[in-house]
Amino acid sequence: MYLYLYLLLNSLLSEDIKSSLIRIVPYFKFFIFVLVYRNFIETKKIDLKKLGLIWFLIIIGLSIDIIYQSIFGHNLLNYTSPSEVRNSGLFMDELVAGGFLLAFVFIIYNLSIKNNNNLKLILFFIFFIIVIFLTGERSNFLKYIFILIGVYYFISKINFLNKILSLFTLISVIILLMNSFGDFKNRYFSSISFSSSKNLNYINSYLTSEYGSHTISAFYMFKDNLFFGVGNKNFRRECSKYSDKVIQFQKKIDSKNNNGNYASGCANHPHQIYNELLSEHGLVGSFIIFFLFYQLIFKDYCKKRRSKLNLVCLLYLLTYFIPILPSGSFFSTLTSTFFWINYLFYIVTIKNR
Repeated sequence: MYLYLYLLLNSLLSEDIKSSLIRIVPYFKFFIFVLVYRNFIETKKIDLKKLGLIWFLIIIGLSIDIIYQSIFGHNLLNYTSPSEVRNSGLFMDELVAGGFLLAFVFIIYNLSIKNNNNLKLILFFIFFIIVIFLTGERSNFLKYIFILIGVYYFISKINFLNKILSLFTLISVIILLMNSFGDFKNRYFSSISFSSSKNLNYINSYLTSEYGSHTISAFYMFKDNLFFGVGNKNFRRECSKYSDKVIQFQKKIDSKNNNGNYASGCANHPHQIYNELLSEHGLVGSFIIFFLFYQLIFKDYCKKRRSKLNLVCLLYLLTYFIPILPSGSFFSTLTSTFFWINYLFYIVTIKNR
């Protein structure tokens, strides 16, 4: 409730009040969703085993479609992805399949696939490593690996030898994937910068990339609106004011001259959660949001015994706050849906039947 009240206040202080309120007022639905479905689950009005099975069939269907699209260039419905090195599958024009799989794979395993067979566990997670890799979504691929390592080393009760074997298998699969798909290898490793020379240092390479231009734009926005930012969902409206500054900044740090091929730093959102919070909420707003999320996630962490399902969902929630990695707009409908579903399963108490 406090988070929602803050978002409303931020909207009233934003550069474009109407645009911000239109997006924030309906956000209340996520809090209602968590409260209602937590009660449904804990009172056993929802059969989680059946729910997990339905979700499992959905992600298997999506995964098969993505694999098919990566082989034949179009999916089972004859739809071609808008990007040559990203596969959207059944999401058509929306390149979000990897994020969808990431949000549900670990929940589904704990709801309906869970067993004590280490081989099945390894095969299950390797299959989705391959599928998420084939979506071409670099950030979600890295987040998947982060959660997977957390599952094996901090949550599961697998013995030490099997943990080492699993890590070796994970590394081997990643190397095999990179060597088997040349275009994807280039996307994951070589497309950091617009520069054709590829010999800038890492910081300059990032700042002259498209995502880097968003960071520069967000910085200028934050600098001019230090305490409360430009307002939630207002990056898209304000970024054009800083395009010239962004391009001039990139020219200064690009000693090899990029032939004028610089991004303006303008987009619907800045594609990184810290850029988004600082530019749209400023120092005060960002502090309030982080404090409220701390209250939501960690305040009562030690007060009850956490299930494996709770813990894998906690790992998923933490991926939202990994620095540098690109992300969707945090307060968008899709990203918020994934976040609050995992938050629901993080806080829910599943009692033995």
